Amino acid sequence: MLNFEKFRIQTFWLIDRLNNSKIQKNFDEIKQILDSPYSNLSINLKETHLKNILDHAIYTTPFYKSVSISDLKYFPIVDKSIIRSRFTEFLSKKFDKRDLYQQTTSGSTGAPFTVIKDKNKRLRHQAENIYFSEIIGYQPGARLYYLRVWNEINRKSPLKGWMQNVIMQDASALSDKEFNEFWEKLQKDKSTKSILAFASSLEALSRFIEQKGNGLPDVEVKCVISISETLPDGAKEILKKKLNCPVICRYSNIENGFLAQQCIGDNNEYHLNLATFHFELLHPEKDEPVQPGEAGRIVVTDLFNYAMPLIRYDTGDMAIYSETSSCGNPGPVFTKVEGRRVDFIYNTEGKLLSPHVITNTMWRYASIVRQFQFLQNNRDQYVIRLNCGNDDFTEKETLLNDLKHFVGKDASITIEMVNDIPALASGKRKKIVNNYRPS
Repeated sequence: MLNFEKFRIQTFWLIDRLNNSKIQKNFDEIKQILDSPYSNLSINLKETHLKNILDHAIYTTPFYKSVSISDLKYFPIVDKSIIRSRFTEFLSKKFDKRDLYQQTTSGSTGAPFTVIKDKNKRLRHQAENIYFSEIIGYQPGARLYYLRVWNEINRKSPLKGWMQNVIMQDASALSDKEFNEFWEKLQKDKSTKSILAFASSLEALSRFIEQKGNGLPDVEVKCVISISETLPDGAKEILKKKLNCPVICRYSNIENGFLAQQCIGDNNEYHLNLATFHFELLHPEKDEPVQPGEAGRIVVTDLFNYAMPLIRYDTGDMAIYSETSSCGNPGPVFTKVEGRRVDFIYNTEGKLLSPHVITNTMWRYASIVRQFQFLQNNRDQYVIRLNCGNDDFTEKETLLNDLKHFVGKDASITIEMVNDIPALASGKRKKIVNNYRPS
């Protein structure tokens, strides 16, 4: 690591010490709980945090004041639509607005969603970032190439970008020209650097690497972090092989923060952030717990956002849960994060399908299809949009047969050739769009 990068890190911790070591104390507690989740100390810390946030929500927010018992099971499950419609009722009356900040995400549907957070929540988030990043080899202060669609809302100021050592790499276009320029930039940059990006951008990068083959020069990268969507295994392996570094998926969202992160090994399990959140996995159609090994809705209780308590918040995502990990590290894991509930599709018989049946199928066509988007518009009506650049797609019949294997032989599937799959306001490119709901 360059001396200047070490200076950034040392300066960061010096400022924290001058601020009563608040980030360091949060970091130490996170490490205690996640490294030893079943110790008496960790269990007591988690139980205390849960009781405190439940009591606080009941006594300081209009929405939760009707909850008579400070027990999690008596709290209603909430989601974005409920919070949007009753926004001010979720705000605690204990805070001065001048001490708060807000974060807004457009989400996968493009509908804006805002959460108010307090200073302690922000400090906790910073500590989480350090803990989860250090596991995979990224040190805050080292250079980070952040691939996303940058705009006037999310763009960092030149000073803030410089202070954080973040390179704002635009991902609004994912053509060979942009990737060639990006690769040259990585090659010329001799600093210790890592990459953070939406899974869709990393998947497109992996296809670029695969197409270039041995003609692409090597670059040195410390680690690659995939956020938002799930990165397909095929793309992950291509990136790992070419960049010779860990490639992991991080499960997080704007409203909560770092919820889970994949193991650095090859098992692809997600280790849960039990230090900051209480997790529940509930049935897709009813508010009942699922058994380990079954897919369920991810419902979280944020233990640290006192400004706007989110108790039993349905993230809209699905996962499969296991009480033990295969890597040997302690604590429960998500063996798979399936993606957003709205991105699941139905076959022609009304059976719910994971979006991965489509994404995994499309990897067979990775050498020619640069981008795709699969839509369900009715019970048996589907559309597959393909971006093949300037090349022809000659395997239409084979693709239709592959897709019908999952959605049904009686399905009507239309193939549309497009020049691009536009990014949403959130920066994501949705691969699966479900416009149909069975009655």
